[in-house]
Amino acid sequence: MKDKRLNVRDLVNIGLFSILIFITTFIGEMIGFVPNLIPATTFVAGLVSGPVYMLYSTKIKKVGMVFITTIILCLVFMATGHGIWILLTGIVGGVFGELILKKGQYKSAKSARMAFTIQSIYTVGNWLPVYFARDSYIKQMIDMGYGEEFTQKMMRVLPDWSLIPLVLFGMLGTFIGCTVGIKILKKHFAKEGVAK
Repeated sequence: MKDKRLNVRDLVNIGLFSILIFITTFIGEMIGFVPNLIPATTFVAGLVSGPVYMLYSTKIKKVGMVFITTIILCLVFMATGHGIWILLTGIVGGVFGELILKKGQYKSAKSARMAFTIQSIYTVGNWLPVYFARDSYIKQMIDMGYGEEFTQKMMRVLPDWSLIPLVLFGMLGTFIGCTVGIKILKKHFAKEGVAK
């Protein structure tokens, strides 16, 4: 029976791709420094990180790799000033991503795309305080030096009803990004025998 335990190579891939995914996600979210563009951050972050997710999918052969990567990403976001909420959404996204990827037996590009599209809901944890702890979030933003003008503009473009669109846009961006990744890696997938 093939060893299903994570080995050194798996751990290296987890670490490397966790870093790459965080960097690309962060780059995508940088458009949020312009308040009026904040609603587009989840879409752009998913679009930019999608190809990296698909490259990562070619390295994933064992259960647990997606979940561990998701938790690492959540911990890094928490370390950079985001709250614990992201850990909760990360657990949900990581578990569902694992289940979908496993169902595709780690060989289906379509399963990988869907797995990472669902897994991308982990980033929603960064936004939950805006909707469920608005006053304390505003205070936190001002205390962190963003200024009252920036914070108020941010709140205006993120009304109470915008949480679901924010989630859906993030998933759409990830789906499109992964689709681009599939096209970029088409030759690799064909060589590895990965189903399209």
